[in-house]
Amino acid sequence: MSVVFIGLDDTDNETSRGTGHLARLLAAECVRRGMNMRGVTRHQFLRDPAIPFTSHNSGACIALETGNGISQAEFVFDYVQQRAAKGSDPGVCLAEAEQITGEMEQFGQAATARIVTMEEAYELAKQAGVALRGLGGDNLGVIGALGSVGLRAEGNEGRYIDLPGLRELPDRVEAETFCCMGINLHYRIAERQPRPADSYETLGWVRPRLENGKPVLWVEWSAANHAWIPVDRKKRHVEA
Repeated sequence: MSVVFIGLDDTDNETSRGTGHLARLLAAECVRRGMNMRGVTRHQFLRDPAIPFTSHNSGACIALETGNGISQAEFVFDYVQQRAAKGSDPGVCLAEAEQITGEMEQFGQAATARIVTMEEAYELAKQAGVALRGLGGDNLGVIGALGSVGLRAEGNEGRYIDLPGLRELPDRVEAETFCCMGINLHYRIAERQPRPADSYETLGWVRPRLENGKPVLWVEWSAANHAWIPVDRKKRHVEA
């Protein structure tokens, strides 16, 4: 099986759903076509007044396993171009894991801290033999598309917005549920140590961090819930 990464960015406008939503739809289509989805990750880049972006300046990356190499995923360019919002500047990067260079990973890191350019992105993709295409508008999405692939491959910057079963989790689960999904639990320990019979409240929003190339869910004990709850959660949720 080959591991393939699909990066995309700038597929939305001010009234449409975000790039993460399109990435999840694309991942589902890849699964329908016989590929194995290893997760969709969101990657945050520098927010600066000099950088044009719709809402948060974040890109997305889909990791897949394919039986026929990268050719099985080449439909993604047409798929994104047909579904990108009107007025957007979409870009897509398609790369096999073996193609990703240290320079591409460094580019992703740089994009979180400084302004990077389309010219840099295209040059790095050319050097690595990676497919990087602008699909409309000013094509600015190529920066986030390449950056998302670089960060996903580096494996320590981002969070999972989709995994098989992630968005169907019930309110309360056991540790084994996360284990079966390939999610590693890390505990923010105060006074209470984890116990085998403990419960875990999802609070309707589980987004594991990308750490060492794997999904990691940090949890802390909530006395109010009498359960472990995600450290990363929406503000409206209960306090620990």
